[in-house]
Amino acid sequence: MTTLPSEHQLRLDRELDEGEEIRWVAQPLERMLVKAASSAGTGLVLVLGLFSIAFFTVGALGVKGLMSDDPSRRPDYWFMIGFGICMTLGSVVARWLMIRHARRTAHNTIYAITNKRAIALTINKDNTITERDYRGDELIHLVRHEHPDGTGTLTFESARGAGTSSSTASRHKFQAIENVIEVERMLRTQFGDS
Repeated sequence: MTTLPSEHQLRLDRELDEGEEIRWVAQPLERMLVKAASSAGTGLVLVLGLFSIAFFTVGALGVKGLMSDDPSRRPDYWFMIGFGICMTLGSVVARWLMIRHARRTAHNTIYAITNKRAIALTINKDNTITERDYRGDELIHLVRHEHPDGTGTLTFESARGAGTSSSTASRHKFQAIENVIEVERMLRTQFGDS
């Protein structure tokens, strides 16, 4: 079981009902979230980089079909070069922001399973807490996505207030956790097969 930083442990302890016991606790693995954000960010950089190259090419060399004898009808090449530079820089900044958000998510998210429920706590930027809990009778479907090293994401549906209709269920997840199959087994054992 993961050891939480003391301030996070206090936050989690505050959420527990009298007699409620923690059976499992974890935080998302930063390396997994950063890797996913980095991959998505790199894809964004590549796609926008290709568009930037197109703008640079048109801006620097012009395109045969865009050339005109009338100067008022010619494209503004300096604008195209500037736009290409902005797209390139913007994509690099967007990638950096995605990685930063992934790190923040890893540090400020707490998952727990108690003898009564599953809990997901998020500490927001303004230091407020968003708490979601899922009782056994609300968990209607579990899906495990597991990597070869045993890490992964456990997605589940909660039918709180919706009876048993999966069409009105909402999806939630314990993402980027170690031993994801063990966590799935723990939920199934504790709350019944879903």
